[in-house]
Amino acid sequence: MTNPLRTPWTLRAALFLAVAALPGCGEKKPAAPAGPPVVALVRAADWMGSEWSEDAIKFGLGEAGLEEGVDFTLQMSSAQGDIASLPTLLQAAVDAKAAVIVALQDATLQVAVQQVKNTPVVFHLLADPFAAGAGTSDSSHLANFTGVYSPGFGDPEQDRRVELIRRTLPKAKSVGILFSSDEPLAVALKDKMKSASERAGMRVAEVGVASIIDAPQAVASLIALKVDAIEIYGNSVHTAFEAVIGAAKAAKVPVFSASPFEVMKGATAAIYPDFQEGGTVAGKMVARILKGESPANIPFYRVTTSRLAVNTGTGTAVPAEVTKEAAKVVGDSTKP
Repeated sequence: MTNPLRTPWTLRAALFLAVAALPGCGEKKPAAPAGPPVVALVRAADWMGSEWSEDAIKFGLGEAGLEEGVDFTLQMSSAQGDIASLPTLLQAAVDAKAAVIVALQDATLQVAVQQVKNTPVVFHLLADPFAAGAGTSDSSHLANFTGVYSPGFGDPEQDRRVELIRRTLPKAKSVGILFSSDEPLAVALKDKMKSASERAGMRVAEVGVASIIDAPQAVASLIALKVDAIEIYGNSVHTAFEAVIGAAKAAKVPVFSASPFEVMKGATAAIYPDFQEGGTVAGKMVARILKGESPANIPFYRVTTSRLAVNTGTGTAVPAEVTKEAAKVVGDSTKP
């Protein structure tokens, strides 16, 4: 039997009209399909690369046997760090009759849980779907939600982040934390990083960023507190990364991140989850929904692998034993 999802949408539309015209089909004739089902990707900010999001998701859809332009079409929108605009973006996806909404990052999922009640939602690139109210366990969750997450992106990794700073900068005695003050997850991670740093005997300074435009002044304030390294949290801060790294580089203060993409832009090092793998899994989840499966029957998937990326060209000498452990070393052709 021919899989209807493998039939070009133009042919499906013609078949739909033919069936609707048969006697007994009723007076009200719904509109013919306008095209392939829409998969709407909505992100809070753009600091996570396409390798983790749309590229990986399309790869997962392809592995499930679905072809872009035939079986689905992707539509992408971004709040670009302006979290207040997420409700509008999600409502636009619902109004566009998206077959599936892909909620990228914790802030997007938090809004989606409150706002999207019927459309299937697959989440990705986030730490804690449970804090957002999407479920109570991997198998017990809201009927129209499923997705991929990594606790390593948040809570359990803070001691490792402090250890990375200490190993990279053996003489460091203080750490500055730049965080998005309007994002609950960023505030929570800041608090955990502060506790981890203090347990390691390091002095901690913290400065919140209320909006993207506040980032340059915030990083200047943090640098004025004479910190030896900076760790960053939150979509607003990551969105303003170029301003952050510019000021930090001028002051010769190394920046540590949760993103390998920011290591490529000047951060000294990053511990990050393998969300490329997670994106493929999320894409397969989307495919299952497009083929008729309910998200209620698809358990959450937890990414457990984390990796290290370092940049040896920032002016900060990264010890050889740290570089040797890295999955990605900027400037090292043996680890592209």
